[in-house]
Amino acid sequence: MNTFINLETLTESQLVNALAKKKQLREQSNLKKRKQFENANEIFCNRTAERFSKLSQELKKLKEETIYEANRLYTEMYQLNGKKPKEVKSFSRKNKTGDILVTVDFQERIEFTEEANVHINAIKDIFKNKFANRNKALYNILDRLLIKGNKGEYDPKLLAKSRKQVKDLGDNKLIEEFEKLSDCQRVTGSAKYCRVKIKDKNNKWQDINIQFSSL
Repeated sequence: MNTFINLETLTESQLVNALAKKKQLREQSNLKKRKQFENANEIFCNRTAERFSKLSQELKKLKEETIYEANRLYTEMYQLNGKKPKEVKSFSRKNKTGDILVTVDFQERIEFTEEANVHINAIKDIFKNKFANRNKALYNILDRLLIKGNKGEYDPKLLAKSRKQVKDLGDNKLIEEFEKLSDCQRVTGSAKYCRVKIKDKNNKWQDINIQFSSL
């Protein structure tokens, strides 16, 4: 039941007290709401971190078990045929019906030495001198394709992949710089990956997606 107060009947002191009381109640309500928000935020962050950590551990375990078992089956396949297993960077296992494919990859981690920048800049200058005036539009496309990020830097990995195409140009100086850039690569380690594909109703392979970025 709402109670209406005739403000005209209140003294100035009573009016001041009423406004102060109203302000106090509003502040108490806001404080209560803020505490409720902070509590909900704390619960959300803790629960989310806990769930992510649990899933991360499960995915790590799944990866380790998948790679271990795939390797065991790969080795046993050769042993059953009286042969020594070949060392490969990638192999797959498939089920009898041919609609599940498990692939294991071993990839080397490669980085470029500081000297790579010398050859990258030389390659950049050669490209500019060779193509900029002849066909500026084509040069701009080439330049953008080889650039990594927003800093305008040439991507060493993309350049390394272009060695074969560069040889077709027949420019000995350019070929030489690409060879030197290739020599600047060094292996810093290796990484193991596994992925699973299944065939959909249209008989096309589809990855079982476990990457947040593409879900």
